[in-house]
Amino acid sequence: MGEEIIDLDAMRPEKQIVEIAGKSIDTSMISFGIVLDLIDKMEELGDDKRNTRKMLSVFGDIINQILKESDKEIDDKWIKENINGFMYMTLIDKVVTPLLESTTASAAGTKKKEKV
Repeated sequence: MGEEIIDLDAMRPEKQIVEIAGKSIDTSMISFGIVLDLIDKMEELGDDKRNTRKMLSVFGDIINQILKESDKEIDDKWIKENINGFMYMTLIDKVVTPLLESTTASAAGTKKKEKV
């Protein structure tokens, strides 16, 4: 039997760097822990997903986790002093929304396979 090599590095997304206040933050490699946290928070919201304030709070928490994970010098104070509302909404649009969509698509694919 031949040897099978699965190259997970080939599956890495294209690098996406966000520059904020002199810091370069790689938002392309988000840890699985953050993905799980996003899924948990979305499940907790349930029917409240239409509540914009609650959704922004969840997305804001995920953005904060991503920023803090990428640079240990970033804390809540740094975020409040260096990121405005427009920047936050851009981060949600460019980072969290695609993450949520890929997570949802993966979950839907898994459910389809289970039904077969």
